Formats: sequence, structure tokens, C-alpha cells
Amino acid sequence: MKLDAMRRVRDLWLRAWPLWSVRMSALGAILTAFAAAAPDTLLQIWNGLPDDIRAVFPESVARVIPTLLFVATIFVRLLPQAPAGERKSLWKSITGKVAPKTAGGIAAIALAMIASVITIEGGYVNHPADPGGETHMGITKAVAVQNGYTGPMRTLPREVAESIYYTRYLVQPGYAALVPIDAAVTAELFDTTVNMGPARPSMWFQQSTNALCGTKLVTDGRVGPGTIAAYRACQGKLGASNLCVATLVNLDRSQAAEYARLVRVNPKLKVFYKGWIAHRIGNVDRGRCKVATS
Repeated sequence: MKLDAMRRVRDLWLRAWPLWSVRMSALGAILTAFAAAAPDTLLQIWNGLPDDIRAVFPESVARVIPTLLFVATIFVRLLPQAPAGERKSLWKSITGKVAPKTAGGIAAIALAMIASVITIEGGYVNHPADPGGETHMGITKAVAVQNGYTGPMRTLPREVAESIYYTRYLVQPGYAALVPIDAAVTAELFDTTVNMGPARPSMWFQQSTNALCGTKLVTDGRVGPGTIAAYRACQGKLGASNLCVATLVNLDRSQAAEYARLVRVNPKLKVFYKGWIAHRIGNVDRGRCKVATS
């Protein structure tokens, strides 16, 4: 119990620390504690300052420092700051392998994809029929532990979930390279991968590309440079928007068939079927294909 409490305090602190008001309050607490514990040291520091600096500030300035920090804390609390889910922790995950402007665009699109998935997945769930067990924001406990998180799933920080989503479900399956080529198809692949892992949606993407473009990709469920290059070449052949719409149709068809198969194999999963169809089939707007990047 004590260990869980300590982890909970740690998680709450990690959430609060990015707020400037919390940082200012922490600074004030440190300075106040230092002044109480070692007043002579502060006086020595003051006396050691150059005369021109001491001439600018009156000797009584130390007395008003707590008040100034209190006012500063209120001021920074009023400053607009991005919500926790939109802070720049994920942007640090973008490597320097692409141009800065492109990296920023990819990160923004990735954040939007992740935010959409988290909205669908919701908060903490521990459904008895779900083989994944405890989940929070769609992250299972097993996946969280594999990625270094050891705290309670109920208090999984959003920043941790974002990092897992970005690394495990966008970068590792090879989809990150597809973002600047076709963000809509990437969003579909990412969402399906979150729901059922990368192997099946990646294989369906290869199968769809072969069927639509006449390519002969090996359908091994691994989206690499060859798969990306084949899809991009096909954009020039069929048109980026047309290929995007057709690919989404094929991916949705394969996904719906897989849901039906899963329910046949394991009837306990029937409780999830309506939600799967409602939220994960046709969930990527075909209108996004009109702005597909060629």
C-alpha cells in the first residue's frame, strides 16, 4: 500500500511539474526553507555581491522575496498553457532524420491521431471479458509494463500513454514514414494497430496495395521502405485521393471481417462487437483523402 501511495504521489507530481505555477511555488518553498535553515549563509552571499549590484537593490529586498514569488506564482498561473495532452513531450520523440518543418508537421498529425484514439478508448477499464485485462486510455497493463511503467493503471499519465502510442503503434510498425505521404491511411492503420496489433493491418495494407496497384509486395505484415515506395508510386498512377479512398475501403472491409471472425471464435467478445463496428469501421473521414500529400 505504501509503495502504491508513493507511486501515485510520483505520478501526480510528474503531471503537475510542467505547470509554471508549480515550479514557482517549488522555488519559493526551497528559498524559504534555505533562508530559515541558514540565514547567515544568505547574509554572506549578500555581502559577497559586487557593490554596484547591491546598490541597485536595497538590503531589505530579502524580506519581500516571498511576496514577489507569491505574486509571480499567481501571474504565471494566469498565463495560457497547453493542456496536459497537448504539451510537447511527444515532440521530443521526433528524430532529427527529417527536416525540422516536416518533423513539426508529423508530430502535430501524430498528436491528433493519438488524441482521437484516446477519446475513443476512454479512461480506466477492467472488463472481465477483455483478454487484455486492465487498460487506461487504451493502453493495456502488459504494454505499459513492457514500456517501463510500473504504477497503477488508474493513474497512468497521459504523457506516458502518448509516448507508448507514438513509439509502439506508429514508429515501430513503420507507419511514421507514411504520415507525410497519406495521413488519412496512416490514421486508419494506426487506429487498427492500437486495437489489434500491427501484423494484421500491415498485411491488409500490403494486400490492398497489390490489389489496387498491381504490385507484388510480399504480404509479410511488415511495412518497410519497399511498401511505402510502392504506395507512393501508385499515388502517381491512380491519384493520391483516389488511392486513399480505395485503400480505406479495403482496410475497413478486412477489419470488419476480422471482427466477425473473432466473435465466431470467441463468443465472449460479442459484447465488444457493436462498439468495434461503430467506432472503428468508417471512422476515418474520406474527406481527408482530398488533402492527401502526393
